[in-house]
Amino acid sequence: MIPAFVIGLREGLEAALIVGIIAAFLARSGRRDALRPMWLGVLAAVGICLAVGIGLQVADEALPQRQQEGLETIIAVVAAGAVTWMIVWCRRHGPRMKSMIETDAADALANGSTIALVGMAFFAVLREGLETAVFLVAVFQQSARPVASGGGAVLGIAVAAVLGYAIYRGGVRINLARFFRITGVVLVLVAAGLVSSAVHTAHEAGWFDSLQGQAADLTAVIEPGSVLQALVTGMFGIQTQPTVGEVLAWLLYAIPMMAYVLWPSGRRVRTRAAAATAATLALVLLVAAGCGSGSGSGGGSGDGKVTEVSITNQGCQPATVKVPAGDVTFKVTNDGADQVTEYEILDGDHILGEVENLPDGLTKSFSLSLDPGTFTTFCPGADNEKGTLEVGGTAQVAASAADKQAVAQYRDYLIAQTALLVKRTQAFRDAIAAGDIEKAKQLYPTTREPYERVEPVAESFGDLDPLMDARAGDVPASTWEGFHKLEKLLWVDNTTKGAMPIADRLVANTLRLQGLVQSVPLQTAQIANGAKSLLDEVAASKITGEEDRYSHTDLWDFQANVDGAKAAIVAVTPILAKGDPELLSEIRQRFTEVDQSLDPYREGSGYVLYTKLNDTDTKKLSESIDALAQPISEVAPAVLR
Repeated sequence: MIPAFVIGLREGLEAALIVGIIAAFLARSGRRDALRPMWLGVLAAVGICLAVGIGLQVADEALPQRQQEGLETIIAVVAAGAVTWMIVWCRRHGPRMKSMIETDAADALANGSTIALVGMAFFAVLREGLETAVFLVAVFQQSARPVASGGGAVLGIAVAAVLGYAIYRGGVRINLARFFRITGVVLVLVAAGLVSSAVHTAHEAGWFDSLQGQAADLTAVIEPGSVLQALVTGMFGIQTQPTVGEVLAWLLYAIPMMAYVLWPSGRRVRTRAAAATAATLALVLLVAAGCGSGSGSGGGSGDGKVTEVSITNQGCQPATVKVPAGDVTFKVTNDGADQVTEYEILDGDHILGEVENLPDGLTKSFSLSLDPGTFTTFCPGADNEKGTLEVGGTAQVAASAADKQAVAQYRDYLIAQTALLVKRTQAFRDAIAAGDIEKAKQLYPTTREPYERVEPVAESFGDLDPLMDARAGDVPASTWEGFHKLEKLLWVDNTTKGAMPIADRLVANTLRLQGLVQSVPLQTAQIANGAKSLLDEVAASKITGEEDRYSHTDLWDFQANVDGAKAAIVAVTPILAKGDPELLSEIRQRFTEVDQSLDPYREGSGYVLYTKLNDTDTKKLSESIDALAQPISEVAPAVLR
């Protein structure tokens, strides 16, 4: 809010001063007839500026993610350049602004030209308004609270209008030199934030890939998601985990410009010396920041790296990804893809990590600890589905005792759940074999529960999940089988005819899954990724009623997904309790809230059918899952070594 207020106040006051002085000259000269066209010109300029601002925002929102980042980079650079020009101009001419305008107006009157005065008002408002529009669009894009920023801008312009009128009436005197000095300090910080933001968005756009190492970690003093974080990021452009490039850009702009603004009046600014000193100091501070941030703490990410990739209709981008061995977080963005919604990393046929159900323009992340080797990136449905992940460097140290304990505990859970899945699926098949449709329907939702609890692990085994859990349309009709094929036969066709071969293969696949989980490679980060994946499943298909579209038993799956996510978090709790106890506390509270949100829909030992839910019900359930998914998404980076 503060940057927007200062921009609105400062730009608005400049325009108000110019318009007010011109209006006064017209009134004194007896040319009140020219006041009306002058005000029409002012309104026209305001309208143009509003249209430009709205157009920039609409254009930004209409573009795919990567193009949005590119446009935001351009806007930030233009805005920072305009702020810089304004700071320099006001530093040199601000104290003499009133006399300069009066001189120009007097010349126009002396030449008998009221059109020139009207033009002065129009172009003054147009210039200040266009600058303000660009500034505010850039600030809104950077702000975590756009509504508050909008309120700040409106308040700043309103105060400027009141001050402009008061100055015009002669009731208020402002020391313009001091006013521009104070607001200049704030605007230097705002512009430095815009420069830093431009570096960030340029990287998001794929234009700038250098200096992407983490320079510092401020999360210990600036809690992510807090009001302080929103203020620091929104006003000063400082991220809680800035990259080297972002810090360097911020310092190289802020230090020399702040020295310029605060330089005592009447003393010559030695520009080259000041810039050289600022650059040297910036580099020293940058090295210090980089040296001080090299080690993690507790169960945090330590030297973890963020690698940004995207999915497109053409394939995984970039086609070849190179990362050093160790802890890596893959930040995946859907860049305009309408036929691709997944990004996977494969070791042979085994999926190490993935994101799925990723719509155009959105971003999801997953984390892994990788040893040296060559892996496959896979974007199913793309023109070129597969790419390469090259992991260099040296092998990682052995897993800690806490990591081993977490993996062992979660593996025990997988073994128990797959054993239960085999038992229940066999009973389900027996009911089908007996032709007992009602019994099979009764068993269907509870048979699926163990599978839904361990689904992320089942999905990691290549073709196993499609064979067991594909929905109609997910695979060719000729190969469709598994739970949902049987669901359709029971509820839509009301028959068990032709179901036995499908049921037999389903039992065989549950046995296969039971054997595979005994030795599947696991990492603590993968366990945490699985918890987030289960909640994404709830949001993507359970709340929408798409999963069990024939039986409408989606709430059984909903609860099972939540149970599986809870088991994953329980497995990594000792690591999380040591590394980030506040995050663990929040997650526990959110799990309780999800359970409470489901309570009204319990019926006997199960749940009401999805068809009994209305829009209000699904909205409440969705909100509870979203509130849980946010802190769960932070677990994987937190448990990496």
